[in-house]
Amino acid sequence: MNEKIRNIELRVLREKCCDLMTQTYMELGQRPSEEDVVSFAVILANDLMEDFPNLEFVDIQKAFRNGIRHTDKFHITVKTYYSWIKSWRQIIWDNTGKTENVDKRLTYRNKKGTGTKQIGNQINNQLKQLRNGNK
Repeated sequence: MNEKIRNIELRVLREKCCDLMTQTYMELGQRPSEEDVVSFAVILANDLMEDFPNLEFVDIQKAFRNGIRHTDKFHITVKTYYSWIKSWRQIIWDNTGKTENVDKRLTYRNKKGTGTKQIGNQINNQLKQLRNGNK
């Protein structure tokens, strides 16, 4: 089950971040020391808790995947992963409430109770109720 970052225990989040950083370095063809991976994982986990608590960890994974494959940034820094996460968050925000032409990269969020379709359906239902109540 996907849960918001703010609901993940910090120790568990750090472990997830460590796995993500390991995968990221591998995909970029880099071989940092284990200490560097762990250090970046701790920093990432703290940043996620402080600045992105309403995203789900799967959103972060997708942000990294997209950033690695679709940007020219080949070295992991805080600025690099912030730009990846902010870009991905903007894609999510731009598609929130949409019922048509939703970005295909967000299909993972369309599972029941996880994202954009549910929010869009709730908004549409509320609008229908308001219209019907005003007639």
